[in-house]
Amino acid sequence: MAKFQPQAVKLYYHGETFDTKQEIHEISDAWLIADDVVGTYSDDWLVFYDTGRLEKKSDGYHLYENNYPRFFTVDTPKVGADLRKIDVSKLAGMSFTDFVRIGFKLGRSSYESY
Repeated sequence: MAKFQPQAVKLYYHGETFDTKQEIHEISDAWLIADDVVGTYSDDWLVFYDTGRLEKKSDGYHLYENNYPRFFTVDTPKVGADLRKIDVSKLAGMSFTDFVRIGFKLGRSSYESY
């Protein structure tokens, strides 16, 4: 069996704004880091989506908010600057449990400082 190779993909978000309920459509750079996990990041969070509820099209993965996609986020103000340094493609091969452990560890470290 060949080793999984991460690949750059596009993630298309289709949803609505929280306050005005206006439709929004956003495109993000993302990585397919496992057969069933797409990861992306911004300035202050990492998010990993289970591809089971994303629609795969020729231009990338489409996330429809009303399809209730499964996801896991890492979002702590203390590590925000450090998250930008993470090469999401290097997370390939990690299990979802590993992602959860990373999240709990980062969350715990930010709470212990209070």
